[in-house]
Amino acid sequence: MSPGKAVKRRSAKADHLAALADLLNASRTEPARLFEHGLALLVDRLGVDRALLTRVSALGYEVFWWAVADGASMEGVFEAPEKGFCPWVMAHPDRPLAIHDAAADPKWRKSTGLLDLGIRAYAGVALKEGERVVGTLCVQHRAPRAFDQGQTALLRAMGHLMARTLESENLKQELRSAMDALELSGAIVEDSALQSMRSGLPNRHYLDIWLRVSLFMARRRKEPMALALWSQPMATGTKGRLAAAAAHLRGEDLIIELSADQYLLIMPHTGVEGAEILIARLRELLGQHPTGATLWHPDGDDMTLKSALTRAAKAFTDATRDGAPLIWNRILE
Repeated sequence: MSPGKAVKRRSAKADHLAALADLLNASRTEPARLFEHGLALLVDRLGVDRALLTRVSALGYEVFWWAVADGASMEGVFEAPEKGFCPWVMAHPDRPLAIHDAAADPKWRKSTGLLDLGIRAYAGVALKEGERVVGTLCVQHRAPRAFDQGQTALLRAMGHLMARTLESENLKQELRSAMDALELSGAIVEDSALQSMRSGLPNRHYLDIWLRVSLFMARRRKEPMALALWSQPMATGTKGRLAAAAAHLRGEDLIIELSADQYLLIMPHTGVEGAEILIARLRELLGQHPTGATLWHPDGDDMTLKSALTRAAKAFTDATRDGAPLIWNRILE
């Protein structure tokens, strides 16, 4: 290596770390700002399509914060981050992964990251809480790209910083969840009306408490919730079928008795296609009933549940009038 090149690389590394220092000064007390602007800084400084944080939860691999360059998107990546290279990084947490061109590398040319997501260049580091690996910080690009020493140093420093911040945020979230659970437990003791004696399902009061936890994640991830509304009389066997339906839901879903003979199913981080699959499964247990459905985006203009319920109720009315099994209303009123 010539002296000129060595000086240039040291300067580039210094510039990257100076940018990181500026970010720290600007976001010292705001973890959300650190995640948002830190990932944007990586996209800019490394010249890549996207930068993202992934983690493993009860739902599998998931993207929980990301930034994209102009003209790039998260298409495919958000739905299936495990198709990228993050499982390898988590399996080898002490070895940062850098791929300059997956298409030219025999080890990666048949990878789903390249074939399904079109990722040719990748760099990633593991996020650890103590000795436990909890996720990854990575950058991805659709064309070949080499990552120099300064860029790699920036990625590793950012990964360490975000891991510490994430650990702190997880502790805060656990505390919030514990407080919500205590409040819910206290409410159950003090108010038996959280559950409908008629149907055996949670009621609207329970929904108000449940939303406090669910909305935090939905707004942070900018994910929709799907709502389905239908009516059925409380005939012999209905209560048992409702209990069976509730037992067959995913852990994050909720079915409540909204009013007499009227029921609401809420499906977090679920789009139209996924909701229709879940609704079809419930019909096998509950029978065919005209159903109105809508998507609720609680992170944007559609902030309140009331507006989403209004759309679902209109779709339900239309489905009942037309004898249709399912009608969607996704127009904000």
